[in-house]
Amino acid sequence: MPRPISCALAIALLASFGACTTTQTGRVKNTSKTFATVVVDAGHGGKDSGAYRRYGPPEKIVALDVAQRLERKLRESQLKTVMTRSSDVFIPLDERVSIENSQKNAIFVSIHFNDSRKRGIRGFETYYHSGAAAQLANRIQAKLMTIPNSANRGVRTANFRVLRMANYPAVLVECGFLSNRSEGNQARDWEYRELLADRIAEAIVEQRYGPGVYQPTGRLALQLQPASTGPALAPAAH
Repeated sequence: MPRPISCALAIALLASFGACTTTQTGRVKNTSKTFATVVVDAGHGGKDSGAYRRYGPPEKIVALDVAQRLERKLRESQLKTVMTRSSDVFIPLDERVSIENSQKNAIFVSIHFNDSRKRGIRGFETYYHSGAAAQLANRIQAKLMTIPNSANRGVRTANFRVLRMANYPAVLVECGFLSNRSEGNQARDWEYRELLADRIAEAIVEQRYGPGVYQPTGRLALQLQPASTGPALAPAAH
C-alpha cells in the first residue's frame, strides 16, 4: 500500500480514537434505581439572572430557594446531596457538568423557572436527554401535577448541556412561568416554593426506594392533605 495512504489511515484512526474519548460522557450509567447521591443544581446565578419578569422575582433567586429546600428534604430522607451552588454565584455550565460527573452512583436534578413573551402560558415541564432518566422525569412531572390548579406542559427530551454531557441520569425541571401573573406571584410565596421542593423530593425518594417511603417534614407535613383534593395554599404570613 502506498505510504501516503498509510499515513492517511493512521490519521483517521487517531481522529476516531479522539472522538471516542470525547463522547464517553454520552454513555450514561443507569443509576436511576440505585443512586446514593443527588446532585441538586440551582439554575443560573450571579451575573446570570435567568428569567426576570414583572410578576416574579429573578429566576436565579427562586431557583436557588427551591433547590435548597429540595436538598434539605433529600438529606432528611437519608440521601447524600451535592449542590452545584449554594449562594448567588455564577457557575459555568461546564463546571456544573464536572460537579455532576465527579460523583459516584448519582443522579442530577436541575431546578429552573420558565419565561415567555406570551403572558398566558403557564405550567410545569420536565426535561431529560438519556433514556435512563425518562422514568425519573415522568415521576417528577406526575408529582408536580398533584399540586392544585397546575398545568401540564409535559415531559420532553432536550439537548441542554447539563443533560447531554451527564454520566448519570439527569433531569431539568421548569417549575412554572415567572412571566405568567399567577405562577409569578406563586413563586414569591415561600410556602409554594416549599411545596414545589416537596413534590420533587417525593418523586426522587420514590424513584429510589419505592412508594410510601417519603415523609414530608416540618410545617408542610401538617398542612398537606392528599394533593388532588387539598385546598390551594394560603399566602405566606409576613
